[in-house]
Amino acid sequence: MSFVLLMIFAASIPATTMVPAQQVSPDAGGLQRHYADGMVSHYLMTGDNDGWKYTIRAADSVKRDTNGRFYEEIGWSDLTSNTQQTLTPASLAMRQTISLDDAATYLKVPNLANVQPLLIGPITDTLTFYSDLLLAIRAKLARPGQTAYVSRTTPNSWADGQRVLLGQDVVDFSLSVESSDAAGHTKTLLIQHVPPPELHVQQPGKWMQAPTSAKPNNFVQVSRESEGFSAETGTETFDVRLVVDTRDGRIVSAAIHNPVVLRVRTCTDRELTQCGSETTKTILREITLKLVP
Repeated sequence: MSFVLLMIFAASIPATTMVPAQQVSPDAGGLQRHYADGMVSHYLMTGDNDGWKYTIRAADSVKRDTNGRFYEEIGWSDLTSNTQQTLTPASLAMRQTISLDDAATYLKVPNLANVQPLLIGPITDTLTFYSDLLLAIRAKLARPGQTAYVSRTTPNSWADGQRVLLGQDVVDFSLSVESSDAAGHTKTLLIQHVPPPELHVQQPGKWMQAPTSAKPNNFVQVSRESEGFSAETGTETFDVRLVVDTRDGRIVSAAIHNPVVLRVRTCTDRELTQCGSETTKTILREITLKLVP
């Protein structure tokens, strides 16, 4: 299982139901992203992806497209990891584009078919940070203690039809302002990704339908393996913390705490009826991103 694919769900912003817990006045100081053409920011991402530890740098340049919309162009470089992997020339030349000025065009999962696998995690985690920031902006969160809740019913998919035959997850979003630093011009946001109260992902095997925890399963993956099919179902949650510059809405730092608890079986048939004994697997990812000189 390529666990970096788990982050794909947050890369797009589908139709949601947003429930603010408090009304915010127009002058309450809600966050906004203000772009400056030509601005360049540098970030350092560190990750512990269930034992795969790495660091990678991102150079972020603000540009304008032919429609006059601002977007950010991100180039990745300087990968170090405990597996001594390196970025290919194609990965070094690739540019990820993202924007809060035109989210419908830019804030979605790119074609990952030709992306070096070790770069998928940084790409999709970056999309998670920006997607969560967009939710906070839309919720008009301004003061510490303010909250909002975004519910979802449509699962996200990362199935490629070859190795990953079924890959789905779905989460609701619980947003809050943890703190505000007027002198430092920052706000700290907490965006929690939690299982919806009802089941919304496919559970093709009868044995998968029992919940893994007190809440319905919100993750499923069926992969083709050499010995048959690997089937996994369970719950995943995310705690995402964003420190945002209140002057321009730029991300100063970000962190993801992402545990997943799965029930796993290896099956000989695609219908998942002829399966071996069940095991439990817990996976943990810790990702950080920070603005650097």
